[in-house]
Amino acid sequence: MGLSRYLSLLIFVGIAALHQPVFAAKAPGGFSEKELNSIKPMLRRHGLVGLSETDAKGNPTSMTLAVRVKAPREIAFKTIEDPKNYYYLSTLLKENNIIQEHENAVAWSWASRHKLFSFTGINTIALFPPRRADVAFTKSNIGSGSFTFNFYEDGKDHTIVVLSGILDVESSEWLIRFLVGGNPAMREAMNVAIGTLIIKGMKSMAQRMAAGKKLAKHRTRGKAGGTMRILSSSELKRLAPLLVRGQVIITDSRSGGRLRQATVIDVVNAPARKILDAISTPKNYQKMIKAISEVVVHDATDTEIDFSWTLGFSVFGITSRNRMTSIDQGVLLEGLEGDLKGAKWRWQIAPVEDNKAVVAYHGFAHIGKSAYILQKTINREPYLEHGLMTGTNMVMLGAIRRAVE
Repeated sequence: MGLSRYLSLLIFVGIAALHQPVFAAKAPGGFSEKELNSIKPMLRRHGLVGLSETDAKGNPTSMTLAVRVKAPREIAFKTIEDPKNYYYLSTLLKENNIIQEHENAVAWSWASRHKLFSFTGINTIALFPPRRADVAFTKSNIGSGSFTFNFYEDGKDHTIVVLSGILDVESSEWLIRFLVGGNPAMREAMNVAIGTLIIKGMKSMAQRMAAGKKLAKHRTRGKAGGTMRILSSSELKRLAPLLVRGQVIITDSRSGGRLRQATVIDVVNAPARKILDAISTPKNYQKMIKAISEVVVHDATDTEIDFSWTLGFSVFGITSRNRMTSIDQGVLLEGLEGDLKGAKWRWQIAPVEDNKAVVAYHGFAHIGKSAYILQKTINREPYLEHGLMTGTNMVMLGAIRRAVE
């Protein structure tokens, strides 16, 4: 499965890709006007709604993420006009130097330097204010790619920002290719994790500017997590056009900016009973996810399983004792002891046909407390809490889907 390499990639590599520019050709993906209108009510309730698309072999082809920003469109657009201010989009980037400017295009160099690694690049951005901006990775050791930002007015004081595109990490330097391996699921999850950081940083910056506050690096505060929320039937209906295209992503935040939960939704071509059986059998997890090196079932009844698992990552390990409980529409999983103490995941299964179901995987974990390197990284870039959780949920749901299909 390669989940361990995926997490390492996000920690050591995905960090550096946060603010790469745009060029004059629109990136793949995006939402149609009809799709955007369908999810507008959801953007008022949820912090982020997105879509990840793949080809027939599972290789990622595009990533599209949307947020609703409390700021007029002109102000929201200003967040990406000047690359010198990209540090305020993400605290992970401190070196952004303009190399050349020509009409509406800007080229600049960037760097993300850390104790164990350093990533650099030269990128371009083409601006079409206040509606669109195109970014291109022109010379970078994290790979090539392109992204488009579209800005849609949503009333007088709000803007919907849609980020779409793809980063081809297979064109990166050897370290990134090693961490990613040949696993398309990791490349897909990495793109969404990086995109989540970018667009959440943009929202934070735009709302600060609209409130008349000085530019400052974003910080989160307060509690995280909470009772798992499931999707209503009306929300699943609104998401139907997107689920035809690929895997849907939703993130919810608490008032202080901390992650409440990350949700991934997909259509699984298997009977609901078979899906539930796969989810409810921890002893088989090792067969689906290579990062899980050990599973021990301590006790089991018809409705509850007490088990421990160990996840071996490239530079650290995670061990957790968990309780799995059968509930309405799915399964609830809680971290009781160890590195994932306090974590919660909830599987929601909605049958649509005899051999097909919509599966939503909701989850939260105190990732920043699970390992020293994660704690240091999330302290530096708080929105990694959202990106990492979303990415790992994508990998887990993908593993279940492949197992039952």
